[in-house]
Amino acid sequence: MTSRTIRIVVPAEAGHMPLLRTAVAGVAARHGFTLEEMDDLRMGVEEAAVLLLRQSTGEPITLELELLDDRIDAAVSTVTNGEGPAVDPESFSWRILSSLADEVHTEHDGALARIVLTKHPTQSLSA
Repeated sequence: MTSRTIRIVVPAEAGHMPLLRTAVAGVAARHGFTLEEMDDLRMGVEEAAVLLLRQSTGEPITLELELLDDRIDAAVSTVTNGEGPAVDPESFSWRILSSLADEVHTEHDGALARIVLTKHPTQSLSA
């Protein structure tokens, strides 16, 4: 399975979130996603970024797009205040993320929080 990663880092400010939306939409469009799949991934990344922005200590927000043969993994991360999980699995936000992605999970490494969204296209990704 081949993998390529694109990393985008933006300041932890709401005005920079459209950059992440645009980047993920462009990558998904170039890799065979339908408009609906592309919009789902774009909205999911924005929701994850906003959730993390609310908990951010002011460190930049990072988006890593891992392009695999059968999916895109979009990981949004930042340094948080460390108060609880990035997303409560019982929350409405978790339901939104779960409806927009095929798989969602969170990761914590000290104060670094990541929300990872996996989206499979209808057809295999192109190289």
